[in-house]
This record gives sequence, C-alpha cells and structure tokens, in this order.
Amino acid sequence: MGLFRHHHHTATVQAEVQDTFETHFLRYIRTFDGSKRAFSEVEALFNQLYDDDFYESKNDTLITKDQVKQSHTRLFELGSKVTLTHFKHKGVDQIDIKYRLVNAESDRVIHQLIATKDRKIIRAENLDQAKHEREIRREEVRMEECPRREVRREERMMCADPYADPYMMDPYAEPYRRGGLVHDIRRDERRVRRDERMCRRF
Repeated sequence: MGLFRHHHHTATVQAEVQDTFETHFLRYIRTFDGSKRAFSEVEALFNQLYDDDFYESKNDTLITKDQVKQSHTRLFELGSKVTLTHFKHKGVDQIDIKYRLVNAESDRVIHQLIATKDRKIIRAENLDQAKHEREIRREEVRMEECPRREVRREERMMCADPYADPYMMDPYAEPYRRGGLVHDIRRDERRVRRDERMCRRF
C-alpha cells in the first residue's frame, strides 16, 4: 500500500513538472517537422499554447489568435519545418525566442519576445521590427540634432562681434597670434570633428 502511494505521488509530481509552458511550446514546435498535415491534427496543441486573448502587434496591426491559426494552417499545408535556435527567459513571464522557418515559399529567421499567462502565450512582439523602428527613431533624432548644434556653433562664433560673418577670417592676421588665420582654421577643424563625433553617438 505504501509503495502504491509512493508511485501515485511520483506520477502526480511528474505530471505537474511536465505541464509547463516549455513542454507545451516544444510539443507544438515539433509538429513543424517538414511534413504536410491538416491543422485539425494539431489544433489541441495549438489551443494549449495560445491564450484566447492573445494578440501580436505587427506593423501597427493587431494579430489575433484566429489569424495566427489561419497562418499556421497555411504553414502546415506547405510542410514547414521550424528549428528553434534561441530560448531564454527575460523575467517571470517573458521569453526571448528565435527560430528558423523553412518551407517551399520562404526561409527566414523569426525573433520574438513573448509574454505568458497561465502557461500560455498571451502577447508577442517582433524584436527585429522593434529594433528597426528604434534605429529609425535614432536616425531621426540625429538628423534633428546636428543642424541645431551647427546653429549653436555659429552663435558662439558671433558672440565676439554680432555683425561679423562667422566664416570670414582676417587673412592679414599673424598666423600664430591668438585669433589669427591658422589658429582659426585649426579651431574650426576641431569643432567640426567634435560635432561629427557627437552626431555619431545618436
């Protein structure tokens, strides 16, 4: 009797350990093995993995669970193969995943940050898209900031004489005297290099 209780307890623990998000995720990913199949064969696994309130923001559009289902139906019709290359927890309920998807129509790597709830995916974000958008925003900021710095540089040069042309230098000044031609050229070159470095930081 004691042995039976021990066996029952062990089986219960094993069932609890196996009933995790990772097992649901891997079980479903493995169905993309390159063979063609009807979605009805894997629909139960799909429902175990995706929450009913799931959505993914992609190109300013919300993709729902039903739309993912339609997309996966097509992937199974093509005999798609998925190879998981990266799986890393980023917190209690966030996971960074990357996988390669290959079929007759495409061969691409997908990088996502997924959020889970009750061992199911409830949110997803395309990290490649997010990275591209951040780079665009940085470039926009850089393009906005560089002209401002140039204006501020010219304003500083005008401080000594508000009526002076910032690009006019005295060709008859002694070269090494403070304020002379050579000094002004070197000073402006240093300022240009400094401004270029500051622009590249963005």
